[in-house]
Amino acid sequence: MINIDDFKNVTALVIGDLMIDEYLWGSVDRISPEAPVPVVCVQKQSHTLGGAGNVIHNLVAMGAGVLPIGTAGTGKAGQMIFEKLENMGIETDGIISEKQRPTTRKTRVIASNQQVLRIDREIK
Repeated sequence: MINIDDFKNVTALVIGDLMIDEYLWGSVDRISPEAPVPVVCVQKQSHTLGGAGNVIHNLVAMGAGVLPIGTAGTGKAGQMIFEKLENMGIETDGIISEKQRPTTRKTRVIASNQQVLRIDREIK
């Protein structure tokens, strides 16, 4: 059986889709007059690593070393991936910046602690 303390001796190769999970937090106090949907007044937003980035984050939190391989776009979301990985002390040499491919971004709109919408921006 593996003990969590053993993760400090592990280096994991993580190959996969690197993406940004964006969260828009707010409140709803009315329904839109154009359609029967809630109007969310955004009060804050946050960004985390998603997809393979979430796996990387979890491995680092358990003390493991990580070597990531994947792709990211060159726009703001792609830059965010590099910054977040570098802030965790992760080498990013295995990540290819692709100018033609936008970084996958999944936006969750949350009102009163309930997800009301998810918007996916990705190329499949």
